Amino acid sequence: MDKHEKWMQQVLELAEKGRGNTSPNPMVGAVIVKDDKIIGKSYHRKFGAAHAERGAIGQAGESARGATLYVNLEPCSHEGKTPPCVDQIIKAGISEVYIGMIDPNPRVNGRGVQKLREAGINVHIGLLEKEARQLNRGFIQYMSKNRPWITLKMAQTADGYIADVSGKSQWITSSEAREYVMHQRKIHDGIMVGMGTVFKDDPGLLPANLDGFVPYRIVLDDSLRIPYRLKLVSDEFRHRTVVVTASNKKDQKIKQLTGLGIRIVHTVGDSFGWIDLTAAMKQLSEVGITSIYCEGGSQLAGSLIQLGMVDEIQLFIAPKVLGEGISTFSGFMKSLDSAIPLHWKEIKQLGPDILLRGELA
Repeated sequence: MDKHEKWMQQVLELAEKGRGNTSPNPMVGAVIVKDDKIIGKSYHRKFGAAHAERGAIGQAGESARGATLYVNLEPCSHEGKTPPCVDQIIKAGISEVYIGMIDPNPRVNGRGVQKLREAGINVHIGLLEKEARQLNRGFIQYMSKNRPWITLKMAQTADGYIADVSGKSQWITSSEAREYVMHQRKIHDGIMVGMGTVFKDDPGLLPANLDGFVPYRIVLDDSLRIPYRLKLVSDEFRHRTVVVTASNKKDQKIKQLTGLGIRIVHTVGDSFGWIDLTAAMKQLSEVGITSIYCEGGSQLAGSLIQLGMVDEIQLFIAPKVLGEGISTFSGFMKSLDSAIPLHWKEIKQLGPDILLRGELA
């Protein structure tokens, strides 16, 4: 790792501190270096707050003149909730800027770089770009497809079942696999399940570490059947529960749920009265949810795959054989000739289990 990559790595670590608080805006970190020393650093702390570049320049003060700025995302060039960062960079007299990736927001998208270069600043683009894109994949998805990034997690036996014939699924996988899942919960804006999972497991959908950011718990409840006794509507984190429904007929229940601090998202139903997932995902992004970790059952998993809405799949395979049970995916059927292909990007062992991480090909 050369010195420029070293500084950009620090930028990415700073940006990560804003996770969960900046959505739907991106996570951004900034470091200003002069004479091989950091003279200013900051990150975007929350939606609507000062941008990272402005905070770093404020720390550096007059020393910023002639210094080098490292930032993981192209500085903004438009007036939003805060003034344009490029104007502040130019005014500060910074002479060189290293950028991880161009901002996909059409209001920026190269305009920030252009303005910096027109001011005589030397600009480099693409430093640790892969890592920068991974960090803000939810924001990129929100800008490009107007929906959240969706990671689908499924845990199955070696012969392809997520539960036995009685519906019991705890625990198919090991503690090592569950620890991995807990970390994934912490790096997504929301954790999503359907009502089948809610009725069967009464899940809390919380990460192990509850310090700092706690993700939204998203429940797809087409006819608003969720009971008040369940954890998602009765525990201390119920204000982080979002219930997505296609029902407009239960005004009293809606009033009671919102009174408990639960957010209700009304969406359209499909021809069967079930939630239209495409419309629902768009509305969730408008709430500020740009990445979702889906821990639903086979029906929800199958629907998302059928619609082509799975951006990453995490398939945990336990060294167990059931012989019969609930299949991993359901709700659609393909012939071998028209099967949906997957592309595996990583295969790793977690305790006795195997994790296959990939995407729809």
